[in-house]
Amino acid sequence: MNSKIIPYISSTIKHNHLLKKVISIIICVFITSTFFGQTKIDSLHQVLKTSTEDSEKASAHNRLSWLFINDDIAIAKAHLDSSLVLYTSIKDEKGIALCNYKYAVLYRVSGDYKASLNYINKYQLYAESQQDTLNIANSQYQKGVVYSLQGDYENSLKEYFKTLTIYEALKDSTSMGFTLNSIGIVFKNLKKYNQAIQNYNKAVAIHTKLNDKNNLANVYNSLGSIYAEQKDYDKALEFFTKTLEIDIETKNNWGVAIDYMDLGTLLIKKEQYNEAITHFNNAYKIQEANNFNAEKAETLTKISFAFMMLDDYNKSELYLKKGYQENTLSKKTYKNLHFQSYKLYNKTGELKQALYHHEKYTLYKDSIFNEENLKSINTLQIQFETQRKDKELINQQLEIQKTNTQYNYMTGLAIFLLIASILIFVVFQQRQKRKNQEIVTLKREHQIKTLESLIEGEEKERFRIAKELHDGVNGDLSAIKFKLSSLLEMNNKVIKEAITMIDDSCQQVRAISHNLVPQSLANFNFIEAIQEYCNHMDAIHSPKISFQKLGEHVEVDKKSELNIFRIIQELTTNSVKHAEATEINVQISCRDNLMHITFEDNGKGFNKNTIEGNGIGLKNIQSRIDYLHATMDLISNKQGTSYTIEIDTNKLNDY
Repeated sequence: MNSKIIPYISSTIKHNHLLKKVISIIICVFITSTFFGQTKIDSLHQVLKTSTEDSEKASAHNRLSWLFINDDIAIAKAHLDSSLVLYTSIKDEKGIALCNYKYAVLYRVSGDYKASLNYINKYQLYAESQQDTLNIANSQYQKGVVYSLQGDYENSLKEYFKTLTIYEALKDSTSMGFTLNSIGIVFKNLKKYNQAIQNYNKAVAIHTKLNDKNNLANVYNSLGSIYAEQKDYDKALEFFTKTLEIDIETKNNWGVAIDYMDLGTLLIKKEQYNEAITHFNNAYKIQEANNFNAEKAETLTKISFAFMMLDDYNKSELYLKKGYQENTLSKKTYKNLHFQSYKLYNKTGELKQALYHHEKYTLYKDSIFNEENLKSINTLQIQFETQRKDKELINQQLEIQKTNTQYNYMTGLAIFLLIASILIFVVFQQRQKRKNQEIVTLKREHQIKTLESLIEGEEKERFRIAKELHDGVNGDLSAIKFKLSSLLEMNNKVIKEAITMIDDSCQQVRAISHNLVPQSLANFNFIEAIQEYCNHMDAIHSPKISFQKLGEHVEVDKKSELNIFRIIQELTTNSVKHAEATEINVQISCRDNLMHITFEDNGKGFNKNTIEGNGIGLKNIQSRIDYLHATMDLISNKQGTSYTIEIDTNKLNDY
């Protein structure tokens, strides 16, 4: 989830023609990326139309809400409301908890921070009841974001550091990256630039290694913000341009609006106020259309400043009034609004109004930053009092030692033994934890090796049977045919029919042999092998069988190729035998190290709860799915059956 916090930035644009060139490139990338996102949305809408299961509909609504959360808040909320109603009706506590989490993010994006904290607290209670460490960390992270947006930096850092500790223990690199970025944002707001940049650079290294574009855009925006604040405008432009490219490519409307605000602020520093207003208006239109209420007041404040610099004081005041009318304002937003009001009224000579807004600005500024100073002073005071008490205690102990040395010796010995016992217990617990982790790792490795052995054994047996059919049975049939042919001079009709039957048997044996060990898989890559297999099945069976390949070419090892081929072969055989379908569609799409396999037929469907318990074919498919570390979604009803398989090719390279 995008976690950028709107920076208050100032910078400059070096070359206008460079920006135009960048935007033209970005538009091309945006058009090519649209197909894949729309395909996923259409697939989920199809589930809503065809499924009769409330759980499947609830899940589809839930996933659609997440897809729309950066594009249209109203649509996202409508899907989320529908998901919650369905999960509640079937009493699915996990589904309800997931809805609460997404409500928290939705209200945070729209600027209702109170509602966001309310929902994230509900989700955290559920995660704690399930002892779900990962989702406890996720809820703490969301709290940190909301506190940061409200200007409560101390509580924000507390939540972020707790979150980072858990993610590091879980070795969750993606989550570590966006948490480091968020910590950097807080340090930047506290003017601690070196600490901020250190955290940003760590986040960039993680997301670059993972090719995580969304989170990489967030960190680039943060770096642009901090360099602009330090008046290094060339570096700021470099990072803001990278951010805009990625946000348009990934269709992140929320991020595109922020990018327009950043570029507008750069133009203000160059005193190109009309151009800046154009960028701010572009940002405001996106925010208004998508109900991104939390950022609208900041945008209106910047527009007011630009009109003030153009000496159009009426419009400047008008945009300020619109800014105050926004209901989802944080301390930081109020501080900026009052500061802009002070500058405007001071410039127009309305000194009473200027003084009022300057006092308000100071109040909000102190509430954000001076709270930190006060807490630091309180901490130092507590440390001082503790040290003083420790000294008094030491003096008392010295006096006691003079009068009762033996007693103190025994007391010290008892304390030492207690501490030693505690240390021994802690060390034992740590060793036990490491042993448990090693056991879990060994079990997983054993499961992987067992699956691999089963699959290799099955392929060897297929090869043996194919060889026996080809070299043994097929040879015997050919010999019988030769001997019968020698009797044809008798013009015996029965013998001719026998020879014809033997020819048919030879063809069937050859077909079975090639099906068990397909030569196309050895001679070509698995895409071509699957294409040939589908063409062959289409030629000999009544359903229309079609195959389609989309996206990039992905290289995988031979074992993985064989398992993918066997999965499609098993699915096709099941559909031909049992589905009574007229059409079968097989599709493979590859993009960014992800392979999506879609298998659909328009047959009579089946009850997956009954079949999964008894079907050997589905068990074989699931074994191969587990071996590939893939995921499979199955939907089956009267309109047909659909399998969706997702394979991360990075995981294939690890084994």
